[in-house]
Amino acid sequence: MANVVYGSWSSEAPFSAAEVGPEGRPPRSAELYAAGRVIGFKCFDANFDFMKCKAKESHPTACEAQGTEVHKCVYDLFKQFEAKAPKEFVAYAQCIDDEDLRVYKCKDTQKAFETTFYAAS
Repeated sequence: MANVVYGSWSSEAPFSAAEVGPEGRPPRSAELYAAGRVIGFKCFDANFDFMKCKAKESHPTACEAQGTEVHKCVYDLFKQFEAKAPKEFVAYAQCIDDEDLRVYKCKDTQKAFETTFYAAS
């Protein structure tokens, strides 16, 4: 197998929720694109609270607690992806990566991922 370029996918190192988190690695861009719609739905309240705080407060650390809640929500979702639809999520993120983040080219894998994820909820 060819050497893996930083940021690209490898069949030897598949996505694992155990890797993503505060003590692990941050999600790759393709993973965030793949998770974006679910994050927007499931973490709406935490994001909204953070944005309301940022609109009121100008000090950089004033909204730290709300920001931490957003991160917790997102990292929890990555664990849920691994538990409920791991193959579908990897296939969707892989498609997005292969298509240079052009999500519209991955509608079939998006549908498979979201259908499987929400059916398991």
